[in-house]
Amino acid sequence: MRSSMICRPLPSLKFLSTLSLLLAAQVLTSCKKEEAFPALGERIANPIDVAVDSSERYFYALNSDYPRDYNQGSLLVLDTEGVKQIVVPLPRLGRSLTVAGSTLIVTLSNSGESSSQIMLFDLTNPKDPTLARTFQPDDCNPINAAAKGGYKYWAIACSNGKLMAGELTTPLSSSTLKWVRSYPLARRAMHIDSTRNLLLAFPTDLGDQTLADMMLDDSKSYNEDTNAESATPNEIPDFYERTRTERANKSRRGNYQLAVYDLAKAASDGWPEKDAKASMTELRWIYFNLADTDGTLDMPANDSNGNIRYYRTNFWAAKPDPTDNDVFYLSHRGSKDPNRGGSQHANNIIKVRITGDLQSPSLLTKDVLSFERVYGFKNELAQTDRHFLGDFELATIQGKSVVLVNHFRDLVNWPGQAYFSLATKVLGDNSWFAETSSTSSGKSYYQVALTASGRALAANFYGNSLILLDVVPGVGITEKAINIQ
Repeated sequence: MRSSMICRPLPSLKFLSTLSLLLAAQVLTSCKKEEAFPALGERIANPIDVAVDSSERYFYALNSDYPRDYNQGSLLVLDTEGVKQIVVPLPRLGRSLTVAGSTLIVTLSNSGESSSQIMLFDLTNPKDPTLARTFQPDDCNPINAAAKGGYKYWAIACSNGKLMAGELTTPLSSSTLKWVRSYPLARRAMHIDSTRNLLLAFPTDLGDQTLADMMLDDSKSYNEDTNAESATPNEIPDFYERTRTERANKSRRGNYQLAVYDLAKAASDGWPEKDAKASMTELRWIYFNLADTDGTLDMPANDSNGNIRYYRTNFWAAKPDPTDNDVFYLSHRGSKDPNRGGSQHANNIIKVRITGDLQSPSLLTKDVLSFERVYGFKNELAQTDRHFLGDFELATIQGKSVVLVNHFRDLVNWPGQAYFSLATKVLGDNSWFAETSSTSSGKSYYQVALTASGRALAANFYGNSLILLDVVPGVGITEKAINIQ
């Protein structure tokens, strides 16, 4: 038995809820148990992320131990049959896993007892990850990493909007990482365009989902120096330009803007640090009008004056297209509840194609990016009004391009309205769709990992287990008998 209690602050409720990963309030305590925590060992404790190695022989699972049941987290290695191979002890509050070739990036939050950490593991032997380098950044709770196998630049997104970037080297222990930008809003969804050496970072609502997509008018342009207006659309919503105060408060615009960061230039300049004001020059507007399967658009093609744009916000993940360097995919999320802003046409997987110079100030977003809905059509979201999109994975299974999509409603922001599901479809084929769902915290699908064989692993965050599944295009999602605990 534990002999005494020491009251210490846990990470703030607001911060933890921003990740949609809290247990019910009754399991939280503001008192740290002083001693005799049970050993975590090979147990599963609030798994927060999963990944698969590049050879697709091993899965990785990150234990977070959010309620402090064990006072420890871990990195667990399993084979594709779900058999545990090795466990690597870690501090609590793990956040994310990113595999890039022979490198595994693990991020951990500041727990109040230990600092935030970013760990680089060597996966030369994928069954036995070897720690090569640890970074302990100040003023950054990391929320995600972006990296690609065989590509030297990488980045870390922080919950406060800061961006860290650097170089992955050989040996891995010499890798670098510096704070380089401060953007408005957290940006968990990041894509590395290795052809152009650019990082694209999209805004994410980590809190109680107050951001919402908006149809806004762009009929005029405003001169900041003379305060004069002209009847010329300039891509900036008039709402943000009509007063001198609005024009000066550019950080508010970040909800509807993606950041375009030049990795190669930053590297050649020695990764200079920049403040938030300088970071504003790298933002461009996000707006698009998506079509349903019958061609119906989210916003009528001909609005009253022809100058309404559908500005979008709140993106959770980005994944590269495995065959086309100019294409990547985004998970675009949002609550349909009008009390939370009301994004009526959110919860999509969007195919994004780079069509122009992303850094040219003279080109508008419509000139450099195209957007197409590939998941989230009305018939795919018709079964429930509780879909809330998070992680997704892409794989070629039986010669078909398959997407596996996770929906996760946490127990704090949606009390009594929990919804967890995994859905799958073949990209480009809207005739088939399959979903397995749960409203019980005992089966709370969170992050997912998927292999070309169709074997998948899901993190059951609230249920303290890992769920092994098979995904077969045209057939569906089959849960294996194994519920790994």
